[in-house]
Amino acid sequence: MNILDTTYIGSVKAAFALCLALVCTPLLAQTNNYSALTQASQPQFVARLETPSAPDQGSLLGRTPAATMEYRIVSERINNRRFFKLIADAIAVNSDAKTLAKNATYISRSRSAVPVELQPNDAISFAFDGKNTVVMSLNGVQLASYQSADFFRMLLSTWVGEVPISSRFKREILGKETPPKDVADLFIASAPSAERKLAIAQALATPAPVEAVATTSVAAATAAVTSAPAAKIASVPTPQPKATKAPAPVSTPTPAAVKVETKPEPKVAVAPAAKAPVKTPEAKPSPTPVAKAETEKSKPASAPAVVAKPAPVELSEEEEARRLLLRQEYLKGLNRDINIQKHLPAAAFTRRAEGSVRLAIALDKNGKLLKVEVVEPSRYSMFNDQALEAVSNAQPFTPPPADLESDPFEFETTLYYDLPL
Repeated sequence: MNILDTTYIGSVKAAFALCLALVCTPLLAQTNNYSALTQASQPQFVARLETPSAPDQGSLLGRTPAATMEYRIVSERINNRRFFKLIADAIAVNSDAKTLAKNATYISRSRSAVPVELQPNDAISFAFDGKNTVVMSLNGVQLASYQSADFFRMLLSTWVGEVPISSRFKREILGKETPPKDVADLFIASAPSAERKLAIAQALATPAPVEAVATTSVAAATAAVTSAPAAKIASVPTPQPKATKAPAPVSTPTPAAVKVETKPEPKVAVAPAAKAPVKTPEAKPSPTPVAKAETEKSKPASAPAVVAKPAPVELSEEEEARRLLLRQEYLKGLNRDINIQKHLPAAAFTRRAEGSVRLAIALDKNGKLLKVEVVEPSRYSMFNDQALEAVSNAQPFTPPPADLESDPFEFETTLYYDLPL
């Protein structure tokens, strides 16, 4: 074998090794992109999208690879209701009615799966296996599992869909724009504590006993409350006869101290006359503390029932799905009415400026505008001003459907100001 053959074989081997590395590396590597939803200059939550390779909007919403979406709560304003309403609204405006109707129950199931009220540093994640399974976890503890790739794509659409929760958020989570360095640092710093993880695990470990105890405590509290008046009625007249039989100056000035002074009185008074009243109060004060003790026990026992909050389970999954579809239709109508009033300011053409503005809006049950504020402004004030003007000119709004929470009806919308091609 001559030197040319050796050189050729060596180059072939090197080329093969290079090709193998290029093919295998994307399969082993993971891409993590970060962003934060900021409103009124305050971060609400920090998010991370983990994908096998650099994420692309088309591939994510089409042939979705194995990926994980993770939220870490930062603001104290984010509670369960607000968090899931934000997701549900974004899903509603990014999904077609057929897909939404098919997967709407998963949204209500996700909300009811959270066993505690969300607080800062809680981490909620949705992990997709690239096939059909979505696993929802809170602080590393699995809450639920869903067999629906469409549901995960609907969740992804809230980040990278046509109407994301924030245009800046979308660019950063897709890696099209680099977020501030403190965003990734904030994500790492917002990790849940070991104590919080344990509390979540304990809350999930005993869901049925908690409900049973709550039901039992309610029954016990009801029985105690029902019996308490009887005990009080029996004990109240007891001191009254004492007051009439005993000397007026002693019982009248110190009604609260009847129990204390009635005990020495029988010893000082004539024995036969005092024994009968003494036996009566001694027998009747004994049930009084017992009744009080039962009442006091019943009060703390009923407290867990209030903390447990069975209210979120008031609606069936079918009813929640129906309301979500109803909300979707109503939101689309509101967005249409507002966007009709949107236009590009003349200065945008001369400055070649583009941007987006996210607004928080509240309507009363009659559709009257109660509040509109910019929660994520554009860096161009002309777009902020025009967005507020568009909402004002869109009045009067159609009243919210009677079945929806409508007093006030709150929602958020984003107006995009793009130059024509």
